[in-house]
Amino acid sequence: MSLVFEECPFWDFALQVYGREGVSTACIALQDRHILDVNLILLSMWLGHNGHPVMDHDALTRALDVSRRWNKDIVCGIRAVRLALKDDFSPISAENCETLRKSILSLEIEGEHLEHMALTSTVTSAPNLELEPSLRMAICTANLGLYLTCLEAKLGEEDYADVRVILSATFPDIDEEILESAMLSFAAI
Repeated sequence: MSLVFEECPFWDFALQVYGREGVSTACIALQDRHILDVNLILLSMWLGHNGHPVMDHDALTRALDVSRRWNKDIVCGIRAVRLALKDDFSPISAENCETLRKSILSLEIEGEHLEHMALTSTVTSAPNLELEPSLRMAICTANLGLYLTCLEAKLGEEDYADVRVILSATFPDIDEEILESAMLSFAAI
């Protein structure tokens, strides 16, 4: 029996952005430094990119509920098993551990996909693709700022550099001046 994945534009967007140069490293670094959910970073970007309004308290609460329940309990548990398999488990062969690790990676990705579908279901606002890219980028930074503020994350220079990488990948054709303005606004949050 296999999982059923409905069409999910957020998943498609996340795969595209996450696959761009430096994004996975930046997202994982933010995740590791601040114990956060990469999927909520990507949700912040997707909402802004598509011109949804800035998340309000209720929208953020709904997304955090999904993250706390699914990501923390399911996805992170699967990830922990996958990462543990990088250790030596003699007399079980390294080859068998690696094969199992790759199988578990597939489960982890499926869990992430299900989380994306659940996060999408929490969005009640309508997109506005007519918004100027600078406004859409401002929504991305506002959403991300709300999430990080909720976590009481204290950002350092490395964090700002990682956010810049993610924003650049979200808007690959954006003018450098607009990106710089968005980063200055983000730093003020």
